[in-house]
Amino acid sequence: MTKHRFWLFPLILLLLFAFFPNTSWSQMVLGQYEDEAPLRTWNTLGITTARSLGMGETQFTLGSDCAVSLSNPALLTRLPKITLTVNSSFNIAQLYRYSILNTGPLYTRENLSVGVYALDFAGASIRFKNWTLALSVGLIESYDRPRVENEYNPSGSVLYRLRMDQEGSLKNVNFSIARKLFGGLSAGIGLNYAYGLLQKDISEEWITSSITITDSKSHKFKGFYVNGGLLWELAGKIDVAAAFRTPYVKKSDSDSLLRYLSPGGDTDIIIEATSRDEYKQPFVAGIGVSYKFSSKFRATSDFAFYNWSKYKVSYFEEELERNLKDIIKVGAGIEHSNSRRIFGQEVNIPLRAGLIYDPQPMKEPDSSYFYICLGTGIHWRKFLFDGAVILGKESGSGNSLTASKIALSFSFRL
Repeated sequence: MTKHRFWLFPLILLLLFAFFPNTSWSQMVLGQYEDEAPLRTWNTLGITTARSLGMGETQFTLGSDCAVSLSNPALLTRLPKITLTVNSSFNIAQLYRYSILNTGPLYTRENLSVGVYALDFAGASIRFKNWTLALSVGLIESYDRPRVENEYNPSGSVLYRLRMDQEGSLKNVNFSIARKLFGGLSAGIGLNYAYGLLQKDISEEWITSSITITDSKSHKFKGFYVNGGLLWELAGKIDVAAAFRTPYVKKSDSDSLLRYLSPGGDTDIIIEATSRDEYKQPFVAGIGVSYKFSSKFRATSDFAFYNWSKYKVSYFEEELERNLKDIIKVGAGIEHSNSRRIFGQEVNIPLRAGLIYDPQPMKEPDSSYFYICLGTGIHWRKFLFDGAVILGKESGSGNSLTASKIALSFSFRL
């Protein structure tokens, strides 16, 4: 009887998961990260290449590479006739509460870390008189989480094992067009197709009883949105910009596979489900101001509004609770250019620094990140090499999470 009762408990869990597929292996509470939250921060808009990253992730008035088409395409009018840009990045983030970790019986004493390296942007732009066109592809969000594995081995042999893996990303194809208008005013608009995948696998094994329970879920994303912006140059020293991203629905073809396997009991139960899920992404709007103190020194700042209170998730025919609030992200930075002669060649070496205040949209916990940013580069003739790093600390959750990012950019301008 004891053995049959032991099998009965996993079977009850499996049936619960079949009728409530959003239920985790432990009682889920709203944490620092939901499964669909981008790694490091909820607040993402396009891709911040090295120059932007080194100046506090300011994006709305800095036009030095093709990635501006994802944030403020009006800046494309600032680029030379032909520009090619590639960017690579390394994101590192600590997490404490996510998925089945620290939301139920599985706990950790310290924060876990995950690092994600990616060649995350490639784009090209070309200018015809007052018109500029751009085409790019980029990785705009990552859903990777630290891998969790726990074993119970009281006598040196493993009796029980629990594993959790999650990985995924959201990519984006952008086509933008921009034009110089009048009086120092430029306008631009971009069309975006987003697509990606999130895969999450949880497995429990009772080794001595040869019982395995697995829960696998996959989500194939796709969505379409528009972004645009304006840039106004005043007296050659002050730039004022406004940018937006329309709200859109990130649709998901989702699959769920729940399995209970007990070879000893000649039992193999498989429950499959499919769903058309929706993630209603928020409207984003921002303003930026840049001031040139001289030909070598510039300061800039951005304010970005994220309408997270309208965010909704439909998951396997159920509305999930996402109690989020609207937030304003603030970034500011400075840049000083230095000309040097290296091997008889004139080289420009910019030095950059910045700060970022990045409040997260969860009402509980009331969390925010504060970043310090540093960057530099080597600009020689038509070639631009830039690098930057940001180092951040979170407050509000009680876990003192850290986050950082490194970016390396290369542009060729003709």
